[in-house]
Amino acid sequence: MAATARPRHARSSRPPLRAARRRDPMPTRFPSLLRRLAIVLLALAIALAVAWIVPWKLNPLRGWIGERVQAATGRTLVIDGDLWWRFGRHGRLTAEGLRIGNPAWAGRADFLQARRVELEVALWPLLRGRIVLPHVRAEQPDLWLERAPDGRRTWRLERAQNDGKRTLFLGSVALDRGVVTYAETARRAEVRFAVQTRVDGGRPRLQAEASGRWNDLPVKGRAEGDEVLQLRNEDQPYAFELDGRIGGTAIAANGSIVRPREPQRADLRIELAGSSLGEWHRIAGVGLPDTPPYKTEGRLRFDGTRWTYEDFKAVVGRSDLGGRVAFERRAPRSLFSGELVSSSLDLADFGPVIGKARPAARRAVPATSAKKTPAAAAAASAASAPSSDGPRRVLPQQRFDADKWGTLDAEVHFVGQEVRNLGSFPIGKLDFRVKMDDRRLTLSPLLLQLGGGRLDGDLHIDGRVQPMAAQLDLKLRRLQLDTLLPQLRSTKSALGAINGRLVLAGQGQSFAQMLGSADGEAQLAMGRGQVSNLLLELLDLDAYEALSFLVRGDRSVEVRCALVDVGFQRGQMSTRAAVFDTVDTVIEARGRADFTNEQLDLRVTPTAKDLSPLSARVPFDVKGPFAKPQVSPDKARLLARGGGALLLGLINPLAAIIPLIETGPGEDRDCRALMARATQEGLPPGAPPGPADQKRK
Repeated sequence: MAATARPRHARSSRPPLRAARRRDPMPTRFPSLLRRLAIVLLALAIALAVAWIVPWKLNPLRGWIGERVQAATGRTLVIDGDLWWRFGRHGRLTAEGLRIGNPAWAGRADFLQARRVELEVALWPLLRGRIVLPHVRAEQPDLWLERAPDGRRTWRLERAQNDGKRTLFLGSVALDRGVVTYAETARRAEVRFAVQTRVDGGRPRLQAEASGRWNDLPVKGRAEGDEVLQLRNEDQPYAFELDGRIGGTAIAANGSIVRPREPQRADLRIELAGSSLGEWHRIAGVGLPDTPPYKTEGRLRFDGTRWTYEDFKAVVGRSDLGGRVAFERRAPRSLFSGELVSSSLDLADFGPVIGKARPAARRAVPATSAKKTPAAAAAASAASAPSSDGPRRVLPQQRFDADKWGTLDAEVHFVGQEVRNLGSFPIGKLDFRVKMDDRRLTLSPLLLQLGGGRLDGDLHIDGRVQPMAAQLDLKLRRLQLDTLLPQLRSTKSALGAINGRLVLAGQGQSFAQMLGSADGEAQLAMGRGQVSNLLLELLDLDAYEALSFLVRGDRSVEVRCALVDVGFQRGQMSTRAAVFDTVDTVIEARGRADFTNEQLDLRVTPTAKDLSPLSARVPFDVKGPFAKPQVSPDKARLLARGGGALLLGLINPLAAIIPLIETGPGEDRDCRALMARATQEGLPPGAPPGPADQKRK
């Protein structure tokens, strides 16, 4: 029994041996998996490093990229050369021989042609559907920027061509030996810019030289500014300076603009000089009048809606201007407003504003203008030559340009401290407010200091109707004739103050046509005053009195009253009353004045109140054109007097004076009645109405 018994440890030794056999393979396989995983990760890291460092040639994807671009923008994209991609903080895409097409309406097939284009692409925005290009560099680019009349633009790559949500954002742009062409069909414009980006003091700067045409005006200039557009930061001002010429207008400017494509703010110092302000109608669509050569400098600012030109000085012809003006684009018409002051104003410089052409000698020819064609030279010669159909015209013939009126509304206050060139009349201050509202021009109030007195009233011209309709209501207050007519100063006497009113309504395309069709009336009245007796006697052909005054000296004669009352009907002025009454003489005038043909037909009748031994007082006629009327006595009555004197003179020389003696049949006119009539017309004469006038009322 003892021999057959097994030790306890012999029965329990096998299970531990089997468990050991099951655990042995695991430690040997685990290091193998780790090694394999490490190898894979290392290979992947090496691949990523290689992919990050080494550029990828993506030529097989050129067609696919072109299809995607055309589907998104409607534009063709062709890459004739290699296409490369390189990873980095931003991805970098390089395309050689790049061509992007224009929309079908554009004037050129390609929007962009470039020998080589490098684009930095921000990767994270791509996950949100935004294409952000922090930097773009193009070698020998040829870019076509065109704006259609309906507002479409070739640089808007979105198919919708609207200002909705943007998907493309550009940062800085560097151009190497580039060409940028801007075209605008509505303005008949095509301007070519040769551009080059250079580094100055560590900052990239853009240089450009421009040439082409703008609204058929030649364009030439150069500019330098910050790197192109800086569109990534739309709040950063774009600083630049330029110097150029458009037609006859020279422009120099320096300053900054926020968002040059569609400005939000601007602050510039500018200098302008040109042959005429009217050229700005072709440059910017601003309906300014034609003027002599001008120059100006000042500060130009833009606040998002309004351009303001302030702290400026200007010279137009021989006139100076200053003040502050503003231009605001709005629908349906832009607005021009401001305050203008002139210390010395020459009306000849603004003749076209009042419908009067500038003298040919004052007209300037732009230095850059081309030679005149034979047709243009003939037209200019005809314009400056006197008319072969008749004598020179006096009334302003220049036609108003209603087309300019329709482009602009205006609200301007103008003050001229000294005014020159209104004939020989001494002019003081000119003050008026001009308003243009949908082709309706209003000058109100209108004030002109003239001849020691003043003219005030208003003028309305309606350019919405053809021919234009005009209305004038003008009051004259205390005008001094000796001041108005310098030739009277030598008579050493002073006339009284003249008051009056002019109310007219007419139609036409110039002031001459408006007066030639005018209806209305005019009155002038003068109360008591003085006038030279020598002047009266010469006017009356009174040789004895005139000789006696020359010998012993002139003296003044009291003026009792004067009244001129005329009516207008279709441009024909006729006298209703015209009387000049002194203690010595009564002078009456009757007749007509044709403002259509500028012809006078008046008869002036002087009647003596005193007895003069050498009087040849006879009526005389004033006839002929306004520019050169002819004054002639009544020849029949003058010959009758002169003939009698000659016959008697043959008998006795002393008897020759007998036919010239008058007994003074003239009678005093009722000055009080004349003054009463003037009072009824709203004039402030110098004498009150008499009892007879009160009864008549």
